[in-house]
Amino acid sequence: MKFYFSSKQFEQLNDFPFNEKQQIIALATSKMSPAAKVFLNLLKLCILTPPFLMLANIDSWWFLLPIFFVLIGYFIVLRPLSLYFVKKHLSQAITEFLAAKK
Repeated sequence: MKFYFSSKQFEQLNDFPFNEKQQIIALATSKMSPAAKVFLNLLKLCILTPPFLMLANIDSWWFLLPIFFVLIGYFIVLRPLSLYFVKKHLSQAITEFLAAKK
């Protein structure tokens, strides 16, 4: 199982500029099944909730620690998971994007 940390790692998207890559990824995300979307959103909720609960209870400069955990959680866990789920629908999204572009 290969994890993708960036849209640059998808070989199918190498010919597209950044903004078009994001549009294609958004199209692929819309093609995901409802069960996959719910599962992905529950994972996001489980990862992001504890640091925000920590933030609510901290009044000193230690509030930077939960913010650091949120950033780490997003870039190391959540973004690769999102791209992993999108990968299945990427080729269909590219053909739909190219058809709409014409």
